Amino acid sequence: MAIRRKWIYAGLGWAALVVASITAISLYDTPARTLRSVLQIEELPASVSNVKCVVPLVMTDDLASCSFQVEPYDMVSTLVGWRFSGENERGNSLDFAYDPADLTQFKVDYIYRADKDQFGPAGGHVIVVIDKDRRNALVDLYIE
Repeated sequence: MAIRRKWIYAGLGWAALVVASITAISLYDTPARTLRSVLQIEELPASVSNVKCVVPLVMTDDLASCSFQVEPYDMVSTLVGWRFSGENERGNSLDFAYDPADLTQFKVDYIYRADKDQFGPAGGHVIVVIDKDRRNALVDLYIE
């Protein structure tokens, strides 16, 4: 009986540790930090505003989607962390997000895709979609 109780307490202890860790990470991470991390840049341009991020808790993959606004002259500064290829694209910005909850919706005019050789053998993607005016952007990260 004592051994069974010992395992129950050990399991509860681990569960409490996991919950505390997730809470600490959630409190530390701000949308701006998440966006910087996803874009792999040290500082966001000063004109970046209205940053909204969704980071679903998935144990095996890295997933994040962020929408933001930026002055057109600063858009290129957000794209220096990855090697991107770009092309014209049409659609709704939320169609490019893993989890579109709480993100800003806009009409997409252009898409940047990070070159696939940057993700290793497991694969993944980083895409950035922007509007015609180059003021609204949505970035989606998936790394297996």
